[in-house]
Amino acid sequence: MTVVARPISVPEAIPSGGRFFAMRLEPGEDVLDTLQAFVAANQLPAAAIVTVVGSLTHAMIRYAAQPGGHLREGLFEIVSMIGTVEATGGHVHISCSDHKGDMFGGHMLSGCLVRTTCEIVVLELTDLSFSRETCALSTWDELVVRRRAV
Repeated sequence: MTVVARPISVPEAIPSGGRFFAMRLEPGEDVLDTLQAFVAANQLPAAAIVTVVGSLTHAMIRYAAQPGGHLREGLFEIVSMIGTVEATGGHVHISCSDHKGDMFGGHMLSGCLVRTTCEIVVLELTDLSFSRETCALSTWDELVVRRRAV
């Protein structure tokens, strides 16, 4: 199989200032739903996840090229959680390890429940707004970055 890459182009990137928010989620809270509610309640048009540590009892993840989510139940450590979030949506990936240290991860969905704690630092990009629009190439709703209206 021959793979042909698209020609290299430099994407437009818009600079922005920012401010940080730190929070702790408690046992039983849904990580993605709580994060989304925080962004909406604080009217953050563009946010990025800076760092996350914590643990889960339930991990609801959509694996690559799969149509739906897969629920895993157990005792999991959050090894990594990254993404972009706005009031109406987001794109977040999570990696977890089980009690043996075996890793799994993918696209995070609602249903990831905190076991003991989930410590999150979020960056608001104060000059930008995010939205999602269907991309003709990927056919998915993808990130659109715009300068915030003054």
